[in-house]
Amino acid sequence: MKLVNMKISDNDSEKMVKIETKRLILREYKESDWKAVHLYGQQENILIYEAWGPNSEEQTKAFIEKSINERKENPRKAFELCVTLKYDGKLIGGCGFRIKKENRIRGDFGYIINPDFWNKGFATEASKGLLDYMIKQYNITEIEATCDILNLQSQRVLEKCGLQKIKEIKNEIEMKGRFRDTYLYERIIK
Repeated sequence: MKLVNMKISDNDSEKMVKIETKRLILREYKESDWKAVHLYGQQENILIYEAWGPNSEEQTKAFIEKSINERKENPRKAFELCVTLKYDGKLIGGCGFRIKKENRIRGDFGYIINPDFWNKGFATEASKGLLDYMIKQYNITEIEATCDILNLQSQRVLEKCGLQKIKEIKNEIEMKGRFRDTYLYERIIK
């Protein structure tokens, strides 16, 4: 896996992240990405395990704006990156990592892939690339993620990324007409 270190943009106050894997490029969002994000962000059938969505156009644009603004924070705590295909630049999903305020060696991450690109290993490849970057560039040694206990595909992705299921949280959140039971996953790097 090839990681491209942070590149400083023209205005020097904003740090831009770009991560290359075998088939993907993870990069910072730009305003024009909202349409590609909205293609999957509005689909109720793929968001059954998420507390958010389906999104309106305004909600998708607000997410992009928030992602752009978060990269200006110092120190930076949130890394929301779009997932694009290396060979043609097509935006196929997103992944994000959030560093904990109270413990800067710990953070959580998540991902989403447009269903047109499911079952090709892209969620695992993007997640591994993002986690490797955070470990190497930010000395992250404690990683966590949560997952709806009904989401078997996401559980496999987390396990492929080296996380272990450590706890089941009953009725964690009420969403979309049901109470969600959640698995908490963790990876400690020694």
